[in-house]
Amino acid sequence: MAKWDEVGQELVKKLGSVEKESTIQKLAVAVIDQIRESYEEPNSRRTPLSKVRKAVLEAFPDTETQEYPWQYSTNKGKGNIERYQHLALKYLTLSTEEWDAVGDEARQQWKAQQQAEKSELRLEPETQLEKQPKSQTKKKSQSVKSTEKEITLNDMNISQLQLDADTQQMVEAAIAHSGIKLADFVRRACQVYAKTITGKVKQFSEDLTAVSTEELKSDSYKTHPGRADELARRAIYALEMHNNTCTEKSQKWMITQTAIQSLTGSKPATIKAILENYQTRLDDHNAKHDLNPYDNRKGGGRKIDLEIDLVALVPDGLVLV
Repeated sequence: MAKWDEVGQELVKKLGSVEKESTIQKLAVAVIDQIRESYEEPNSRRTPLSKVRKAVLEAFPDTETQEYPWQYSTNKGKGNIERYQHLALKYLTLSTEEWDAVGDEARQQWKAQQQAEKSELRLEPETQLEKQPKSQTKKKSQSVKSTEKEITLNDMNISQLQLDADTQQMVEAAIAHSGIKLADFVRRACQVYAKTITGKVKQFSEDLTAVSTEELKSDSYKTHPGRADELARRAIYALEMHNNTCTEKSQKWMITQTAIQSLTGSKPATIKAILENYQTRLDDHNAKHDLNPYDNRKGGGRKIDLEIDLVALVPDGLVLV
């Protein structure tokens, strides 16, 4: 099996029963990044991408009606027929610039047509000017020049940024302390924010499987966007393994949102959203051991995070793969 066939099969395995679009997007984008890193030339990326998409299509065929929550409606390709596909296919695509570089003949013809239409639109006003008397043409030209003064960032004042009152006051104070002009302040602010966003995007595609649980729970990964998902995955596995090896029901813990929060330290709203993707699995496990919320109300000061050592039970994410 070729490398990209294997990548496609691995992606299908990871998608499994995942229903949350943001998680599906993260998995798909990771594959796209892998393709870009493997092929420097955009025109070499088309074949590996098609192999990955083929694997997803074979595992999750199109349907005429929406049968699963992880599907979306589309009419692209295939004769523009309206159908429902896996959300992963929505994100398994290259950028416009990359498709342009591939050299698709139909796309190039379309682009040439668009350029021709734009050229005609640009020429039309000039043609009309040529038909007018020279004196009128000159007057209009002078009028346009007088009204078309280019406004640059250096010409702007803070009120033109249309900030709310509190933000404007904060920015003015920051500029005063920094001792630089508004234009330079805006440029530096854009640079910092752009680095933050691109850094987050890179983190989303980062595989945390090999990161130790101890390190993942430390402050160094506290702001990582994939931290909560990975820790929740490990906590569920740890509780399942613990309950499956217990001989007494009093030793077992029902897998709930509160239980996962206690073991991971993540926010309630975050865990609630994550567990939606595992609900069937959790319901089946809790039913298997006949567990209910009251089973987690253990006396004698017993707490789940004191009895379940997540670091010891699941030292990393490799055991779950």
